[in-house]
Amino acid sequence: MMDRKQIDFDESDRNLFQVDDARLRADALKHSILPRLHAVMNECVSAIRRIYDIEVLDDSIVSYYPHFRPKRERELTLLYDSSYVALGGKRLPRWAGVKRKDGKPVKFLPFRLGLILTEDGLSLLMEHYWLKGLSNDSYEKLFQFHLDFEGLTHSLCYLSKMRPRLYFDATIAPIATFREMYLYMIRKRLFDNTFVSQGAEAYPISRAAIDTLVWRYALFFPIYDSYIRIAKAEPVRFLDLIAKANRWLMEDAEGGNSDSTEGRSSSREDVILRAKEAAETRVKVMPAIRWQVFQRDQWKCVSCGRGSQHDAILHVDHIIPRSKGGSDALDNYQTLCDVCNIGKGNRDNTDLRVK
Repeated sequence: MMDRKQIDFDESDRNLFQVDDARLRADALKHSILPRLHAVMNECVSAIRRIYDIEVLDDSIVSYYPHFRPKRERELTLLYDSSYVALGGKRLPRWAGVKRKDGKPVKFLPFRLGLILTEDGLSLLMEHYWLKGLSNDSYEKLFQFHLDFEGLTHSLCYLSKMRPRLYFDATIAPIATFREMYLYMIRKRLFDNTFVSQGAEAYPISRAAIDTLVWRYALFFPIYDSYIRIAKAEPVRFLDLIAKANRWLMEDAEGGNSDSTEGRSSSREDVILRAKEAAETRVKVMPAIRWQVFQRDQWKCVSCGRGSQHDAILHVDHIIPRSKGGSDALDNYQTLCDVCNIGKGNRDNTDLRVK
């Protein structure tokens, strides 16, 4: 079963990308946005295990952007415009199936499959060319995979709503077969075949929308897995993964949930219960107030002390609940992690901050 935390992204998160304080924006990304994206990635990995019966972390690691150094010698000035959590190949002494232009062993792979949050919303993204040191014949191996399995890879793109970056010019029409376009890209050495979502999930990004993204991520995974296998110099298991995905989709359809994830196939009573729990534990605050509360409480739960280094999901809590006359003043807010916030609910007016 997936760890289904109370995760969403609202207007406060969207407005964060308008904050002109570089330090505050970076701290909010590190301590509030990235832990939630990491939690969603954990659900993606769990879905992959369940559907395909493989351990994806045998060959991959979870990487983050921005990647914050523990200490900085100079004050941060960069205004980050996105946050990204992705699966990427582990650092190895050598990935035997591909090679670098300079002949040195390949230790890092140039592709990652992840979730990216921007001002526009939450999307899936498979970067294909973020490192440009691989040899041309190494990239041709990846493109040959798409030529070998053209119909199936494009079916996955359709189902997961992922769009490949393709190219055309006077020698190839904008409307052409994918095979023609891939052959053209090989010929022209245009290897930046990044895959992006066909539109981001716009704010407010609900639990149901996140469930859909997890489902789409898991469906697209066989393409990423094939790249990993090629980089390991091992035969792809693409058809085997497609068979497992079809079996999962058919079982889901027989249960009356042909376009749902496990989480979205819950009963109506479960949905109502989760909605009530969310209503009790969530609090609507002005965007600037949320970040002020987190910053004042040093980006950690005032009850248990957990923060982003513990994968805690931080919430803003009314000390005195609104239902008991609590105000929306800054002093009536405190930072709680998801666990402590659920335990407190709206029945307790305890100020957990250390005085």
